[in-house]
Amino acid sequence: MQVSRELDYGVRAMLVLAAHERDVMSKRKIAEEFCIPVNFLALILPKLVHSGLVESLPGPRGGYRIAKPSGRISIFDVACAVDEQFKLNHCLDPDKGCELSVKCPVSKIWKELQEGCIERLKGVTFESLVANYRP
Repeated sequence: MQVSRELDYGVRAMLVLAAHERDVMSKRKIAEEFCIPVNFLALILPKLVHSGLVESLPGPRGGYRIAKPSGRISIFDVACAVDEQFKLNHCLDPDKGCELSVKCPVSKIWKELQEGCIERLKGVTFESLVANYRP
């Protein structure tokens, strides 16, 4: 299993913004601080803004800043913002379902792993991550 680059970069961007909680930061500054490709970040930031995790401030001194206290934002929040639907396996997709789920003994394992993963990600806030972040 592997975390998507979009999620990885989204978490990095949120960590940078959480570490500079009161500051307005340019896209370039966020990207430079934690090695995120600027072009990729340009695709992720609108999703974080749309989800209410990040504010976009227009104008010459504009940029981005975290929209609420970092203790109220979890990694799972970012996962939902950038991936829309967090699932470990395609068989757990609620829109598509799986015709084998009734007889497949593995689908139960995937579901248990996903539920455990979601609970863990919900428990990790950016406030706790900032405590160990060294820009």
